[in-house]
Amino acid sequence: MKLRQSPFLLIARAFTLAAIMATAEFPGVVRLNAAEPTAVTIRQDFIIGGKHAPWFVALEKGFYAKRGLAATIQAGSGSADTVRAIAAGSADFGFADMSTAIVARSRGTPVVTLAQLGYVPTTIMWREDTNIKKLKDLEGKSWAISPGQAQWFLMPAYCRINKIDFKAIKIQETAAPLQPAALVARRADFIVMYRASNDEVAELAAAKQGIKLNRIWMKDTGLDIYGSGLIAKDDDIKRRPDLVRAYVEATMEGLRYTRDHQEESLQILLKHKPELDQALTTLQLRNALTEVMLPPESVQSGLGFMKPDIMEKTVRVVNEFFDVARKVTAKEVYTNQFIKR
Repeated sequence: MKLRQSPFLLIARAFTLAAIMATAEFPGVVRLNAAEPTAVTIRQDFIIGGKHAPWFVALEKGFYAKRGLAATIQAGSGSADTVRAIAAGSADFGFADMSTAIVARSRGTPVVTLAQLGYVPTTIMWREDTNIKKLKDLEGKSWAISPGQAQWFLMPAYCRINKIDFKAIKIQETAAPLQPAALVARRADFIVMYRASNDEVAELAAAKQGIKLNRIWMKDTGLDIYGSGLIAKDDDIKRRPDLVRAYVEATMEGLRYTRDHQEESLQILLKHKPELDQALTTLQLRNALTEVMLPPESVQSGLGFMKPDIMEKTVRVVNEFFDVARKVTAKEVYTNQFIKR
């Protein structure tokens, strides 16, 4: 007599087969519960622009979804605010200036950097007709800046490194989106921008008015440390490492795809953010890929990999020149455990 199999056993076998097939479909992919995607919020460092294409590519191409993440990407209003949002739980992951995250760590905010996306891409920009011939000439000049931006923390440190009297600089509080216009309209003598972001905004705005700008890179004049990176809370790294790994790997896959398919990636970003200016966004994305986000160590050791000696230097510079509450160690502010090498 043929025995009937339990319906419960049949269901269990079906689920096992589905799991095996899913694993075969995406070998090597870290998965959460595929039946119930985990909702995560990703907070960017600033308003959305060309350099943020990798996140939208990861969303559009299913790199987050195949790892069990239902991602929502939010614009930011400065790295300090992004770090605070992650610490407060209003965002799960972020993209923010690493020095700002280290300063926050020294003040008790439990955030860790998971991957780097290049060295400090900060530029000091001024009109060519302004009497600024050397760095020391920044003294006595007006700077358009808003508290909460990463530049708010970077500039005092940069001045100390280059023996510039920061207190002699005239602070002109200006909302971040209005700073390029303030420079072009001569309401400020200089601004501190980010390449592949608002640097290009200022450049294009000046060109439309027939104004030529001069530029100095901070990384070429003393601040040669890591710039922005992926960040998360300590607690998530300890309690939800698979979730963190899924975010890092999916975002790096998005960066790799963007590098290899730049025009398609631009169109994906514009599909999600049709309000963006195409010429500006194209320029930002090109500069992000060629000048900022892919340093040699990312090519040689895996996208996002942080060289220990550069991280030691980054932390040393932050401890010495930034407004830290205590000196932190490199091992407490970053981890390479989620980087695929």
